[in-house]
Parts: sequence; C-alpha cells; structure tokens
Amino acid sequence: MSISGKQTINIGLPNESVGSDSLYTAFTKAQNNFDVLFACSSPYSTLTAGSGISINANSSTGVATITNSGVTNIIAGTNIVVSSANGDVTISSTGGGGGGGGTVTSIGVTPVSTARLTTTGSPVVSSGNINIDLAVVATVTPASYTNPNVTIDAYGRVIAVSNGSSAGTVTSVGLTPGAGIQINGGPITSSGDITVTNIGVTRVTAGTGISVSGSNGNVTISATASGGTVTAVGVSSSQLVVSGSPVVNSGTIAVDLPASATFAGSLTANTLYLPGGENLTSGSAANLLVTASYFTTSTSSTATLAAGTAGLIKTFMMVADGGDMVITVTNAGWKTSGTGTITFNDIGDGCTLQYINSKWYAIGVSGVVFG
Repeated sequence: MSISGKQTINIGLPNESVGSDSLYTAFTKAQNNFDVLFACSSPYSTLTAGSGISINANSSTGVATITNSGVTNIIAGTNIVVSSANGDVTISSTGGGGGGGGTVTSIGVTPVSTARLTTTGSPVVSSGNINIDLAVVATVTPASYTNPNVTIDAYGRVIAVSNGSSAGTVTSVGLTPGAGIQINGGPITSSGDITVTNIGVTRVTAGTGISVSGSNGNVTISATASGGTVTAVGVSSSQLVVSGSPVVNSGTIAVDLPASATFAGSLTANTLYLPGGENLTSGSAANLLVTASYFTTSTSSTATLAAGTAGLIKTFMMVADGGDMVITVTNAGWKTSGTGTITFNDIGDGCTLQYINSKWYAIGVSGVVFG
C-alpha cells in the first residue's frame, strides 16, 4: 500500500553542517513520518476466511492473498437469463423445459392400483380438488370382533378378520365355604359338579302368636298376640350368637349360629349335619375346625392329622384316585402308642374317626388300610 507525504531528512558530509538538517529539523521530520505511518496502518492484525473464501499468507514476502473459493461466475443456460455476473444476481426463466413458454391445461391423478386407492375429481382442467381415498376391502365386514384373528397385507391394510377363541385357560374351579355353608365336589379340574349346601338356618316358620315377613333373605319375626304390655324383649344364649337384644321399643334381634359350638350332654336330631369341609392337598395338615376332608390325587400323596379334642369327629374321603394317599395320624387308637397311618388307594375309600380318651378311633371304615 503506497503512503504519500514522505519527508526526507537532509544528510550532508560526515561531521559537516553544510547541507545537513539540524537535529531538531531531522527529528521533527522523523516524528512526522511515524505519525503518517501509524495513521495509515490497518487496525486489524488477523484476517479470517468466511464461507467461500480462502486466505494464503506468505511470511517471506509479507503478502496475504484472498481468493474466492465459492461461486466465481454465473452463466445463463438454455431458457435462462442472468442479470449480472456478480453483486446481486437475478436468474429468470424464459420458457418451459421444452424450450418454449407452454401452458398446463389439465392435471390428473391415476392410482397404480384401484384395488388399493380410488380417486375422484380427476383431472382438473381449470380449478378444483382431486380426492384420494382408500379402496374398500370387500373381504372385510366393518364390525366389533372378539379376540380377533387379523391378516394385514404389505400395504398395511386389513384384508381379513374373524372372531378368535377365548383367551386364557382355566385349569381348576373350586369354591370356599363361608359360615353356614358346606361345599362338596370341588375343585373341578376337567368336568363334574360342585354341591353347595346351607348347613345353617334353612327356613323360618311362624308358630303360635308369631308372624314372619319372609322365609329367606331378611326375615322379620313379629308377635301377633294381643293383651298385656311388653316393655322389653331380649334373647340370650350360651351357644348362639345374639345381637340387638333387648328391644325396648322397636328393632330387630339377630340370632345366628356360631362358627363352632360345644354342647354338654347328649344331642338328639332327626338329621345331623357336621359342618365344614376342605380339599386336603398333598403335604398339608388336616383342618381340625371342619368335619370333612376330601382329596383328589394325581400321584402318591401324604397328609397329617394332629391330636384332637375330646369328642371331635373327622371324616376322610378319596374322590379321585391318581395315586395312594397316606395320612399320618397322631395318637392313633389302633396303635399301642405313637402315630399310625391310614392308606387310601381307591376312589370311594373313606373313614370316620373320633377322638376319645386322647386317641383317634375309627368309628366308620370303607376300603382303607390302617398301619
């Protein structure tokens, strides 16, 4: 870069003042020259190349070359007009791709397969809409399906659907008895019947001077006899469960059987129901709180019977035979001391035991073997 206004310092012969500037004049010119140099120097010390620009600096010559490495020229091709070669360039088309102006007179859409897509409104010759829709699959009926079996083609369409079989597999059905209920015949693993028996109150019958609102469900018992004045009605029992007693104005006294009861003396009844039953599984202990223990074996099985209480009765029954059931009995009455065994090896085998004098004695036997 050329810098004008250079001031030359006059230098004469050595040690001669003739033809030479004085020191003041010489240093003034030097100062002015430096002022011009600094004023003309660039304030930047680094050049950075932007997009499409490359910079090459030569440290030997001190020359930095800036080169456009991007678009250097725009040339108009066929049917193209370029306004200029640099600066703001406008590119315009002078005709269609075929070399002339041309005019589109119609636009249409045709599906590759009418079995997959349908079109309406095609072609458009001035203005309008072309509608594209999925084709109806004739093999599929719109409906709700249960556990459906679905066939989907390569285009993601449902092309076949039908109801399927129910999901899941039930392998066993059984019932657990509540208070006053006895269950026989469960669990069912293939086919069979489960019998549910009410071993509590089965019917309420009105006697003399009593009216009953219903024979089941919520039953109201009322006195129909007149005369006298009753100020309170109460019910008490050492064996039954009583609540709501006494009634001093109006109300209901509830009477229910207990989960278990002990009676002193003898018990006389036309029909005696022994409450409770259980499905005795292999490896378990017989429940002393229920009378009947029944079992179904699929292989050789074992169970245990602990010591009971005086008068307690237990019955055992084999309802299905897939292998022997051996029950180990504590305080067996058919042994001089210690434990004994009862082996059930056929369907229908059964026995009834009662706990007397601290031992289990057989009071009813069918097909079992004692050991």
